[in-house]
Amino acid sequence: MAFNPNAVFISPSSLGDFEKCPQLYYYRSVFRSPRGLKIQIINPSLAIGACVHDTLEQFLKLSPADRLRSELFRIFEWNWKSFSGEKGGFTLKDEEELARQKASAMLERFFGNKHFLVTEAVKIPGFPKVELGNDLILTGKLDWIEKEQDTYHVIDFKTGKNEEREDSQQLPIYSLLVARLLNTDKIKTSYWYLDKDEDIRPFPSADIEETFKTIKQKGEILKLVRQTNSYRCQSGNEFCWACKDMHEVAHGKGKLVNVDPVNRKQEIYILVEEDKPVPTEEKQETISFADDLPF
Repeated sequence: MAFNPNAVFISPSSLGDFEKCPQLYYYRSVFRSPRGLKIQIINPSLAIGACVHDTLEQFLKLSPADRLRSELFRIFEWNWKSFSGEKGGFTLKDEEELARQKASAMLERFFGNKHFLVTEAVKIPGFPKVELGNDLILTGKLDWIEKEQDTYHVIDFKTGKNEEREDSQQLPIYSLLVARLLNTDKIKTSYWYLDKDEDIRPFPSADIEETFKTIKQKGEILKLVRQTNSYRCQSGNEFCWACKDMHEVAHGKGKLVNVDPVNRKQEIYILVEEDKPVPTEEKQETISFADDLPF
């Protein structure tokens, strides 16, 4: 796919952010720091999810013969180092240890399901992109695709407590991606809630054409929002429940704890509590771009 400077990328996460609050969408998808990187906030729940997903992604790239429990947990222990302490939003050692145990339990549950230890995944690009027309590009991060006879099965691994609603657009968007990438309309979808379930749960298959129409329409709205800088919080206040934390970081109340310049291309912050001001020697780790907002 040729580079398009006018491209507007659409994903389940960016659409979800926009539907919660346009200002949240701006902070997460549009803004770049002076170093050209996105900004992101980390907390213990996000650290657990990111570490488990990173571990499974690396583990499932191995051939079935090499998918051993020892290798799974070797990868996990290595990845956890990137989320230890402040890098994972942890302030107490006991808090971090409980989170590490929770992540480990999810991986034990995963390893207990032998299906994923012997099944080969369908190969697609790590950053799949599908053109929807009019500078709109659909993308997403798919956890697992396998082929069952003439049907493709898309499975998403969930690490949080909340279950996806029936009107969730995540798996329908993934279905549309797979349909376009693999030229098929035979797709089924499932979630696996690793925090509590021993196996996957089927999710109703999407109507590919209806999904295309819905996502294309939402994409056109996103494009207009970007063209007109219409990112103001719709609450009528400076921020709402959805964009509050990112707003705080934007106004210099975040502490830089990690940088991922290669994979996710982002700077990662934790919020600084109001009664715990950032020490003078750490001031350079905070940012404030409030005066430069385009809206």
